[in-house]
Amino acid sequence: MAEQIIDLMDRTRAVFERLDAGDYEAVRTQMTYACARTLSKRKIQAVWNEVVAETGRLESSSDLTVQTPDGANAFSRFANRVLANCAIVQATLRHEAGEWIGRVAYNGSGKITGLLIAPPGSRDLPF
Repeated sequence: MAEQIIDLMDRTRAVFERLDAGDYEAVRTQMTYACARTLSKRKIQAVWNEVVAETGRLESSSDLTVQTPDGANAFSRFANRVLANCAIVQATLRHEAGEWIGRVAYNGSGKITGLLIAPPGSRDLPF
């Protein structure tokens, strides 16, 4: 069986672009069942609307890094594309009037298991 090839950085960038475009359904289809139940359309839109109200529309996602769940930045460029167990991708979300930290957690199948938006400099994040 061939290895599953997924570019987690591109996928993460697309998640935040779709949120900014208001396309929750495109994001939901990439989530696990449990994640989609927890992060409902109403919850995600409420958070994203707060982000946009405070700092404007998303302009870009940059400084993307892939980490293991324990926070180690141990993935090479190739490992970014092959899912072994799970990974967390962090991006700097650059908006018209400010920045945020965006994180997406993925399982071994490339499904989203968590989504987080936090102010820059935040510590002790759940993942």
